Order: sequence, then structure tokens, then C-alpha cells
Amino acid sequence: MLGRNDLCSCGSGKKYKKCCLNNDKAKKIVNIKVESAQNKYARLYEKLYNYSVQDRFDLENKKAREIFYVLNNDNINEKFERLFSTYFMIDHIMENKKVIAVSYYEENANRITQTEANVMRGLFDSYISVYSIQNKFNENVVLKDLLTNETIVTEDIKLLENFKENDIIIARVVNVEGVNILVDVTVSISESIKDVICNDLEKIFDKYKEIYKDIKVFLTHHTTILYRYIQQLLEPEVATYLQNQLKESKNSIENNSDISSNKDEKSDKELSVEEILSEKIEEDYMNKSVEFWKEYKNSGKEIKGSEIGWAAAIEYHIKKENNINETQTEIAKKYGISASTLGKRYKDLRG
Repeated sequence: MLGRNDLCSCGSGKKYKKCCLNNDKAKKIVNIKVESAQNKYARLYEKLYNYSVQDRFDLENKKAREIFYVLNNDNINEKFERLFSTYFMIDHIMENKKVIAVSYYEENANRITQTEANVMRGLFDSYISVYSIQNKFNENVVLKDLLTNETIVTEDIKLLENFKENDIIIARVVNVEGVNILVDVTVSISESIKDVICNDLEKIFDKYKEIYKDIKVFLTHHTTILYRYIQQLLEPEVATYLQNQLKESKNSIENNSDISSNKDEKSDKELSVEEILSEKIEEDYMNKSVEFWKEYKNSGKEIKGSEIGWAAAIEYHIKKENNINETQTEIAKKYGISASTLGKRYKDLRG
């Protein structure tokens, strides 16, 4: 271990205390923060995973695998089991209109710590995207999301130490109590691959932008698109299969996404509030929700904005009335809208 007055190992010829000491201290502090965040994430992940492998979720697991994986090949798919587990627990919407993590939260609300709730909130808000490494510093790395144009700062410098500025990556960033960490697999891609992926995703989003507030919300609800890109990039057999499919169908990779699996041919914008509720809300609350909406419409109050925003606000109101602990953010994600939109409509409902 270098002493303060030893020559710095960087080769500058200066004493360690006048050269890299302060930088090394800063790196050490950052590493401690990141390790703490990773440990919090890992502990919650393990609990969610153990919950998700219960027999009662077997059918949903099978459905999720059919959506997530490209090939029916267990040997190949084993490589992506970690990615699938994250998708299944956080992104896959089950028959009851919930994701595994929400069910876990509801069933364990009295035992979940504040830290676990915070980590879960970061997971709900996370998605996979394409990032450019803008700047690298001793304490952090600045990433630009090439799909949303947002800039984020990650302290996960160890994971990115072999990447250079201007490198392009596909990654899932999760905020754990103020620290942004990269989870599961981070994949480096070329400029040309980046152009293909970004162009494809922007075209797909353009077709569905009437449903989603912005591309960030769209990505949150359709992580399988980029998960499938990752499978192509890491496994040649997956890439070959999809290329052959592409040639045969002459369609874009949109046909390989889960959009058609999760959405009816009619968009949410075209559906009535009652129809949207019938698709989204649990059966136990359906009748109460529809009756409440009928009463509201008959009250003569002004109804403005999209039907999906009203439907989300009604679900939030009914569950709140029934002491169901679901946040506006959780329900807004389920409907593919922003929490602020839900909040406005909920305020309207309450008069």
C-alpha cells in the first residue's frame, strides 16, 4: 500500500499525496456507495425471485417465456435466464393486470422496509435503452439516453471502466436510493447497430405514440424489444433466426416484439372508459368502477382528456376507497401514462 510520501504509482514522479491520493479517496467513497446500492438491490432481487418461482405463477411464467425468448432452445435460453427473471418479475403483466413485484408488495406490505420500497420504486421506473458514454470522471460516468435524449449520471464506474467516451451501450439503469447502477447485462454496440436499433424503435413508437405519453413510458412497457436485441447481439443463432424471419416476412423487428401480444388491435385511445377498465382492472373492482364512472358522467361535470387517463384515475380512486395500497405511479405505469396525468384526472374526480 502506498504511503503519502511515496512516489505515485501513475509514473508522474510526484509524491502520492500531491498526485493521485485525493482521486483515489474519491473513488473509494464512490465504490462504497455503489456496493451498498448493489447489495440493497441484490437482497430485494433475491426475495422477489424466491416469490416468483412459486407454483401458482407457473402458468404466467410459461406465458412470459413465450413472449420473451426468440428460440425454443433451453441450452441457448439459459444464457439469458437472469434477463428473463428481471423481465418476469418487473415487466410482465399477468392475467390479473399486475406484475410479480406488485403482488409481492401487496402481500408483504407490513414486512417491507422503506429501503426495499425505495428500491422497488427504482425498479418500476427502470427500462432498457441505448446510451452513449458522454464523459468519464473519477467519481461518475455521464450517459446520454439516445432514445429519450435525457442525460443521467451513474456512479457505477467499475462496471464501465473498460469503456471509453463515445462508446455506445445497451443497458438497464436502476436508481437505488439516489445511486444509479447498471443491472443484469450491459452490451457494447457499434455505431451502425445503434442506428438500426434507434431507427427501428422510433418507427415502432411512432405507431403507438397516441397511447403513450412519450418514448420513455413506451420503453418501460415494452422492455422485450431491447431484450430481444440483446439476445441477438450475444447469441449468433438468435440473430440468424431473426434475420431469416425478416427475409421471409419482409417486416421489421416490430413483428418480434411483444406489442401485438399485449395490445388489442384497438388502441386504448379508441376504447371507452368502461372498455379500458374491463381490460385493466381486477374483476373484484370492476362493477364498482363502472358504477362510479356512470354516476360521474351523469353529474354533468366537464370531462376532458383521454379515456385512459380517466380509467386510471377511477382505478386509483376505487382502490383508495377500499384501502388497497397502490400508488399513483404504480397504476399510471399499468395504464402507460404519467403519474401527473393520473393525478389531474383524480383531482377532477374529487371535484
